Amino acid sequence: ENVNIASKDFEEVIEKQKSIQQKIYEKYLEKIKLKNQVDEAILNYTKCIEQYNNLCSIERNILIQKQQKEQKLIIVNQIYAFDKKVLKEFNEFNNKLQKLIEENQNWIEKEWSELEKKWSKWNSQEISIFIVHTSECKKSKINKYNKIIKKKKIDGISLSKMSKNDLMDIFHFETFLQACAMYDSFNEICKKYPINVIDSDKNVAKQAIPKEYLCPLSNSIMNDPVIALNGITYDRSSIMNQYQNIPNYSSLMTDKNVELFPDHALRQNIQNFLKNSK
Repeated sequence: ENVNIASKDFEEVIEKQKSIQQKIYEKYLEKIKLKNQVDEAILNYTKCIEQYNNLCSIERNILIQKQQKEQKLIIVNQIYAFDKKVLKEFNEFNNKLQKLIEENQNWIEKEWSELEKKWSKWNSQEISIFIVHTSECKKSKINKYNKIIKKKKIDGISLSKMSKNDLMDIFHFETFLQACAMYDSFNEICKKYPINVIDSDKNVAKQAIPKEYLCPLSNSIMNDPVIALNGITYDRSSIMNQYQNIPNYSSLMTDKNVELFPDHALRQNIQNFLKNSK
């Protein structure tokens, strides 16, 4: 009986041992599981810390970029304000410039109109400027044309008698169209301001001038009429400057000087005519 009791107790102990071992194993598994969870949690925590640090770094960079953008925006606004001011000043300047250009253009047109009226009395410089303007040549050629005009003693009257071919031969234009342009422009001026009308600058009423009062060279009213050896009356300044344009001009000379005789009667008649025309 004692043996049975002891055997039974032993079996109970064995069962308890097995039960304890089972629980120990279960706790071991639970421990392993918890350890794995802890390791995973630590890993997640580490990742979280890294992500947090990265986000903080990104935030700092964004803050720096924001500050830089704000500085750029301030500079852009300053530039915009400056540009706006400059644009306003430019528009004001441009308006003033346009006004000056218009005034200058009006002045040029007025002066040119006055100059056109005196085409028969143009000097070499004025003729040179006219040639360059109408033939669209380079301005550097003004001096060249000026020398040609002085050498050949060309004035407005002699210019009005030239043909297109004459202009081409004398001034050596690059194209014949330039000679045509100059010829047409000058003819328009001559028609617009015919020289048989007294110049308004002299405060003389516009009316037909007696033909005998006009110099055959300048076709303008004579200030100092003189008679040459060919029997023709000229204005003294015109014949002295243009006698070489007269055919057989050598017949007008004595001892290499142009022989001239004052026409006092004609001069008095012209003065009376001008006086009565005012």
